[in-house]
Amino acid sequence: MKKFILPFKILFVTLAILVSQQSCTKLDETVYSDLTGEKLFENPDNLIFAFGLAYTNLYQLVGHKYGMVGIDAGTDLMIVPQRGGDWLDGGEWHRWHRHTWTPSEGYVARWWNILYYGVNTCNRLIFTFENLEDVETEGAISELRALRALYYYWLVDLYGNVPIITKFDVPVDFKPETNSRQEVYDFIESELLEVKDNLSRETGLNMYGRVNYYVANMILAKLYINAEVYTGTAQWQKALDACDTIIASNEYSLSGDFFDNFVADASGSPEVIMGVPFDRVNAPAFEIHLFTLHYNLAAKYGFTDGTWNGICAQEAFVNSFPEGDLRKNGLLFGPQFDNDGNPIQDPSYEQFDPTNPTKPIDPDGINLNLTPEVNMLEPNCLRQAGARIAKFPFIEGSDRYTSNDFPIFRYADVLLMKAEILVRMQGEGNSEALGLVNMLRTRAAAPALSEVTMENLLAERALELYAEGFRRSDMIRFGVYFDTRWEKDEIDDEHVSIWPIPEAQMNVNPNLSQNPGY
Repeated sequence: MKKFILPFKILFVTLAILVSQQSCTKLDETVYSDLTGEKLFENPDNLIFAFGLAYTNLYQLVGHKYGMVGIDAGTDLMIVPQRGGDWLDGGEWHRWHRHTWTPSEGYVARWWNILYYGVNTCNRLIFTFENLEDVETEGAISELRALRALYYYWLVDLYGNVPIITKFDVPVDFKPETNSRQEVYDFIESELLEVKDNLSRETGLNMYGRVNYYVANMILAKLYINAEVYTGTAQWQKALDACDTIIASNEYSLSGDFFDNFVADASGSPEVIMGVPFDRVNAPAFEIHLFTLHYNLAAKYGFTDGTWNGICAQEAFVNSFPEGDLRKNGLLFGPQFDNDGNPIQDPSYEQFDPTNPTKPIDPDGINLNLTPEVNMLEPNCLRQAGARIAKFPFIEGSDRYTSNDFPIFRYADVLLMKAEILVRMQGEGNSEALGLVNMLRTRAAAPALSEVTMENLLAERALELYAEGFRRSDMIRFGVYFDTRWEKDEIDDEHVSIWPIPEAQMNVNPNLSQNPGY
C-alpha cells in the first residue's frame, strides 16, 4: 500500500467523527478508538490525519471521465465520438467538442460541485484548527489555505466569476454573491503569497500528493502565466520568478523515462511536483483504461470490468509527433494482437449495408485495427476509429478503476512555461528557451528544434502534456481556442472561454450572476 494512502484514506475514517461530527460506521481502527479530538491534536504532527477529505476529493475530480483526461476532449487533442448507439449521452460530448455547451451540462455541474466541496472541506478544517487551544496549527492552516487556493485556481480558470467563500460557520440559508474574475485572481494570489513561506519545503514520499512550498509556487506560476486572460494584464515577470523559484531549488528534475510519471506508484519520480496517488482498492476513481480502450481489449490486459470504447486522440494530433518521439508510445493504434500473437477480433465490426448508405464500413473487417483516422464525430464513428490513450501504462488485473498515479504538476511543465515566458518577453529565437524545450525532446528521442517559436511551443506543450488537463487553458492563452478545426466551426462569440455557472446553482441561489453569453 502506498504510504500516502495510509494516513489519508484509512486513518481519516476514524478521525472524521472527531473533526466533522459526521456519522461513521467503519470503526474497526481500534488504535484511535479512545482518542478525543482534543487529545489527538495535542500533538500538532497529528493534524495531518485530519487532512484526508480535503485531498481525497481530488480523486473524483481527476479520475472520473469528466476529469483531467476528459477535459482535453474539448480541445484539439482528444475526442469522444458517437459510435452508433454508444456515447451519444444526450449530445453532451458533441457540444463539448464544438463549444456549444449550455448551463445544464453534467460536466459543468460536476466540476463546480467537486471544486466547491473541496473549498468547503478546507474551510471546515481551517475552522476546526482555529478553534483548537494550545496546539500549533499555523502550518496546517497554511497548507489548507494553499490547497483551497488550488481549488480556486481551477474555478477561476473554468468559470471566471465565482463566489469567494472563506468561512465555514455560515447560516444554513447562506447564498453567496458572485465575485469578479479579477477579485478571484487577487484572492488566490494574496492567499498564496501570505502562506507559502509557512509551507514545508520537504519533497519526496512524505509530501507526495500534498501542497508544499513548491506546489504553491507552481500554482502562482499557472496563475501568472494566464493573468492576461484572467485580468487583462500580463504578469510575465511574476510567472518567470515563480518558475525560477522551483528550478533554483534543485528539488526536481526530469525523470529518465517519460512514462515513469504515470505508473502505479510515481512517488519515486523526481519530476512530479504534486501527484494524485490512485489505488484501485484504497483510493479508487481513475478509470482512463475503461474510458479509452476498445471493447475487445479488456481480455488482453486482464481487466475484470468491460472497456467502454470512448475517448481517443484526434488524427491531426497523432500525426503531429516527430519521427522517433517516444511520447507517441502513449497512444495505442494499429492492428491489435493478444499476448500469444493472435489477431484480436471484433465480431461486431461495421459491415456493409446496401440498404443504409450512411452506415460506415470497417475496411479491416473482423480483425481489430485501431486507426489514427476518426471517420466522423457522430453519429456513426467506426468502433475501431481513433488512437487510444496509453500514456498511463495499463495495469493487468484492473477492475473498474486503475492504480496509475496522476501528476497534477510536473517539472517538465515548469521548463515549458519558462521557455514560453522567455519568448513572450524577449522574442522568438531565444536561445535559453530553445535549450529548455530541447531538454524534453532529448528525453523523448525527438529531433532537436533549431529555433523556438510561439507555434512550436504550443505544439510541444501538446506532445508533452496531452491527457493531463492543460490544453484548454493553453489554447486560450495562445489565442487559438476559438479557431476552426476538425468537426468544429470557428466561434465568433468568445464567451465560451469560460464555462457557464451551472443551471442548478442559478436556480437555488438568486445572488449568483450568470456569465455573459449564457
